Amino acid sequence: MLETLTRAILAEYQNEKFQLQWDALDSFEVELIEIGALTKHTAADATQEPREPFSLLFRGPKEPILPQQVYHLEHPRLGSVELFLVPVGPDTVGMQYEAVFT
Repeated sequence: MLETLTRAILAEYQNEKFQLQWDALDSFEVELIEIGALTKHTAADATQEPREPFSLLFRGPKEPILPQQVYHLEHPRLGSVELFLVPVGPDTVGMQYEAVFT
């Protein structure tokens, strides 16, 4: 499923909540707050249509601050997805985490 996700598909879920599982027993909500465009690079295989690169910015609670790693996220309509999230710092509301798609 991860390979089929695009910026246009995920735009439908902006400002919606996802459940992030951060260990075997604990989870919390994160909100998809931003979907950004990234610079497109030339594909190594010209026969494939490359996905437009983009980034997702999620906001979670201020604590705990999670380390960068792959996390399991659930959304009621989108379903399950495993994303590599990197903490990028707090804003006035909570901690922000970024996922990059190339």
